[in-house]
Amino acid sequence: MNTAKKSLTQWVGLNKKTKRGRPKGSKNKKRGPIVKINIPNAMTPENKGTEGLYTSGDESSFESIRDIKIKHLRKGEVSVSYPDRFITELSFDELHGEMLRRSELRQLVENKEYNTRIEIETDSPIAIGWFADTHIAGQDIDYERLRWEVEEIKLNPYMRVFLGGDLVDGFVWNPAQFADIANLNEQDLYLHKMLEYMGYDKILGGVMGSHEKWSRRTGLDSYSDIRKNIPIFDGTGTVDLVINGITYTGAILHEAKGNSYFNPNHAQKRFIMENEGYDFVMTAHTHAGAEQSQVRQTAKGSKKVVFLSGKTFKRTDDFLDTKGFKRKEGEALGTNWILFNHKQKMMIPLSSTAEVLEIMGSI
Repeated sequence: MNTAKKSLTQWVGLNKKTKRGRPKGSKNKKRGPIVKINIPNAMTPENKGTEGLYTSGDESSFESIRDIKIKHLRKGEVSVSYPDRFITELSFDELHGEMLRRSELRQLVENKEYNTRIEIETDSPIAIGWFADTHIAGQDIDYERLRWEVEEIKLNPYMRVFLGGDLVDGFVWNPAQFADIANLNEQDLYLHKMLEYMGYDKILGGVMGSHEKWSRRTGLDSYSDIRKNIPIFDGTGTVDLVINGITYTGAILHEAKGNSYFNPNHAQKRFIMENEGYDFVMTAHTHAGAEQSQVRQTAKGSKKVVFLSGKTFKRTDDFLDTKGFKRKEGEALGTNWILFNHKQKMMIPLSSTAEVLEIMGSI
């Protein structure tokens, strides 16, 4: 097939030179200028070069030299290799061993505990408080009551406490953090100084609250140093409390499943239904502040169980205001307690620090 592409002017002979002037026989009649007309090649697709190939008898099969070169260019082959690269293949046994090692190391680093045994010798009944939800750095905290209770616990040899969590406000997101009156580092400093002032010999153990876990996600673990002095439970802590040889088994946890508007101790009762064998259960988080005791029937006979739903030192905040909670005052704030007899297995739940001091003064 002819590969040379001719223009239409070549086919029809219009590309020949044309002289200006009058044709013969026109006498002196003037004519307009002769204009050379360049007619695009009707056999060539638009925007194609003037040279190329027809790949079939169809005019639409025309390919320009440029298109042919590009097509051949795109058929090129390039290979890339990494001669010095080495990919390690690990077996399941190797991976399993490494995961096990890391898990054990993480446990050692975080020092997570889930049970402990505490032995106390005393010549008088001892009161153990559920010191929870202080929410340090909150705007509307009863800081005066907080200082007074810390002072009483420090000075009274027959008072000890468990820490119930949410001791700092620990907000790490906007706009909640703007409601706090201190940043995370200042909250952490206040907490440590308060516990040091109270005395670690007065603190039997504690649990982490949801607010401390928020701040821990930022890298600030308020309990990392506290763990060096007392056991801190991340979840449910089982405590074998031995007072003068008398054993009480208790569960302390920040938040338990199930709450009831009609019974503020419902969560503790549900816990004991799902976990038999405890003598007392302490939970916090709801700020409900309630104490109950109940004689339960077990496979080994009847058993008295004491339930504490922790109080708080927070009067209110923006969230509680918008949800219709009434601002807390007076005895709704503070710490609730269990008084343990030192001569026989006996527990009495008490609703306030003032009540504990009154009863102890009459013993």
